[in-house]
Amino acid sequence: MYPGLRVGPPLREPAAPWYLPRLMDIFVVSAEIAPYSRWTSLGETCAALPKALRGLGHKVTVLSPLWASIDPSARHLARRLTKLEIEVGGEKQALVLFDGKSTGGVELQFLANETLFPRNGSATEDSAATAARWGAFARATLQLLKRRESLPDVVHLVGWQAAALGVLLREDPALSSISTVLTIDDARHQGLYERSALEAFGIPSSWWRLDGVEFYGKLSTLKAGIQTAAAITVSSPSYAREILESAGGLEGALRARGKALTGILDGVDVSVWNSATDPWLESRFDAVDVAGKGAYGKHRCKTAAQRDLGFRVRDDVALVGCLGTAADGPGLDSLVEIVPALLRNDVQLVVATEPGCDPARVEALLALATRWPDRLAVRADVDAGAHHRLLGASDLWLVAGLSDPGGARSMQAHRYGALPVALGQGGTADAVVDCDPKLGSGTGFLFETPTGTSMLNALQRALAAHAQKDAFRALQHRAMGVEHSWDRSARLFERVYRGVRSEVAGRAEADGKAASEART
Repeated sequence: MYPGLRVGPPLREPAAPWYLPRLMDIFVVSAEIAPYSRWTSLGETCAALPKALRGLGHKVTVLSPLWASIDPSARHLARRLTKLEIEVGGEKQALVLFDGKSTGGVELQFLANETLFPRNGSATEDSAATAARWGAFARATLQLLKRRESLPDVVHLVGWQAAALGVLLREDPALSSISTVLTIDDARHQGLYERSALEAFGIPSSWWRLDGVEFYGKLSTLKAGIQTAAAITVSSPSYAREILESAGGLEGALRARGKALTGILDGVDVSVWNSATDPWLESRFDAVDVAGKGAYGKHRCKTAAQRDLGFRVRDDVALVGCLGTAADGPGLDSLVEIVPALLRNDVQLVVATEPGCDPARVEALLALATRWPDRLAVRADVDAGAHHRLLGASDLWLVAGLSDPGGARSMQAHRYGALPVALGQGGTADAVVDCDPKLGSGTGFLFETPTGTSMLNALQRALAAHAQKDAFRALQHRAMGVEHSWDRSARLFERVYRGVRSEVAGRAEADGKAASEART
């Protein structure tokens, strides 16, 4: 034996000093997570926010469906022996568990069932048939939580698809101590089903009441989350104010929970949206590059795009990029309406559309492109690479969607020196400062009303600004310097999580004292 050698059980890891906050175990539930699945900006949020929280030292797990379009082997996901059996429509359905880890150290878990999550399925679909999908997902999540070695400190429910889980946690004695945080992306999407869907979700009939899940004779999964969450977050401070006035009929429920509501401006994942490192670009560039006067990186990106699109290669003409998504219907209608007037200006317009975009609107844009092939190009069903390349090439970026609560599209445009032209509501109002006439301040061009006329006026202001070469380059330089990372947002979410944990601890202590007094 050596002198001083301690023999016995291993020493326990020392507890953190009192002055260091305790790290948390955070469990995030979402219908989508990029790059595995993405239909809305929530897919990117559920990738970037957990990554930023993990960077703060917390243990973070994200649970999402494994849609049949995802190849587990290509994504390095391991299949586990664990099977979760759920009764769906009188039949047993087995959900298989896959897990993996993101490059940022976030634990990933996926529940697979090709019937519930088919290859052509969409997380945004809310038809009556999807009650079985999201009901099974919620009940399987409940089982999965019970099988964990230890319960998480907080369960973060993202979107209406996961919101009903709040009721199931509240009703389960083994899990009722877990606090939930609910994130609402767009209150117009509420997950509305017939009352009979209560069984599919496993929600007791006692919750069918005005201060429960009933919403004008329908089951609202979003309302279920609102009524049970310890904290409710939306994607910007401006949207937090707007949602109390207009929330598709849920204004009263949200006002009743007003103290629980917080607006936290989203960020962007700077490792993904970064013109200085982006592998998709023709030539990478940074803010110093766009401030120069020669044939630098952004200029080369623009030149390559003009050649590819069949446009004349001209640096003096403004290249306006726009990405249309499935949720951008009214905004694309406004764009179709104003194209003839817009193209009277010296401008080049590129409209790219993602898969799922309304075919009728795409056809309308394609018809316009045949009339002005030298100034309008339309590219349908583009992938991520085309989106990044268009951002890198564009001088101006039109956000056609009339609802971008988190302002993500404008923030992504800033990262590539593309000045956003967008409706000044929700997160866009917080992320973009409208330019003054002399371009001495501002980071974009906002319009106030969701109409084609208002959109056209903002675009014409932006085109006039582009003609002021030196001032416009300074504006691009300023926009690229705006801080849009998730770091600050993650710390604000951390504060929300700690707040709900403290609230639960306080209630437990009060219940303990009450029980002790009752015994004495």
